[in-house]
Amino acid sequence: MKRFKMFPVVCLFFLGFHFPLAKSNETASAAEVERLNVVYSSIAGASISTWGPKEAGIYKKYGLDVNLIYVAGSQAIATLISGDAQIAQASGAAAILSRLAGSEVKIIGATINVIPMSLVTTPDINGPQDLKGKTFGVTRFGSLTDLGLQKALSELGLDPAKDIKMIQTGGVPENLLFMQQGIIKGALLSSPTLDKAKELGYRELLNLADIKFRYPGTALVVTDSFIKNRPQTVNRFLKATLEGIKYAKTNQEFTIKILGKYTRSSDTKLLASAFRTYVLGYIRDVPTITSSEVEAALEEISARNPKAKGIDPKQFYDQTPMEQLAKEGFIKQLYPR
Repeated sequence: MKRFKMFPVVCLFFLGFHFPLAKSNETASAAEVERLNVVYSSIAGASISTWGPKEAGIYKKYGLDVNLIYVAGSQAIATLISGDAQIAQASGAAAILSRLAGSEVKIIGATINVIPMSLVTTPDINGPQDLKGKTFGVTRFGSLTDLGLQKALSELGLDPAKDIKMIQTGGVPENLLFMQQGIIKGALLSSPTLDKAKELGYRELLNLADIKFRYPGTALVVTDSFIKNRPQTVNRFLKATLEGIKYAKTNQEFTIKILGKYTRSSDTKLLASAFRTYVLGYIRDVPTITSSEVEAALEEISARNPKAKGIDPKQFYDQTPMEQLAKEGFIKQLYPR
């Protein structure tokens, strides 16, 4: 597989707009507030698990002053490793690749455990037979759009290492833009960009979520040292995340506004579709991480990285922080039934 690097500008968005605080008797005092930089890797419905608690004031409820930073694709993990962020919402595969390369990053949860994207092509592509020799876009090499594209092509009977070319675009919206400009013939897209592409007449060849491949598509990632040195911060962040997910799912009007703000879209039809597909359909109430999900990612990665073969999946994730929430009764309190 030939890869041609393109270097888009990495955009950082420092977001400060707030909706009223979610009601609670547990609001932290100003003296307890702890600052955190949290990086997210995709401008798509998947990121509502960070956008929601930020905009609803739920992070502040748990004593966290969270600064959200957008860094596309696998570069989000690099931002975490550099120390510029303490927590990342990013591709689980990118985290695994990073640890294979020697970093100390670790997955503590998977908000989405499928690949919530579709392989979309230009209208002139009629089927898999037309894909050979074409150029496709990924946000970043090593990102979910990269590994997911390879999975999609394999499902369609193609060899991604031989049959296509790849270039980097910088983001999911840019994947569509590159198709519109004729630079690439296809890419993985997620809502609301996916819905926009279909409205414009682009062809959806395969919805990867439909193949029931359990995989840490969107993961919560920290470092070993952060888990060890700041366990209470991790605990509060996870509580805010779970409560934020519930708030987003049960407050459709609020969530559609947030989706519109971060995706810079005013198309209520597309935003409502993203709400149904992502927020209600893909994002999990309790974002646990399992050995089988990590094993699935390692199996896909091993096709190109021999280090992933036969390695113990347990070194890539830590279930302890999420298990602690259950021990405290937090999850049962959040979801009584």
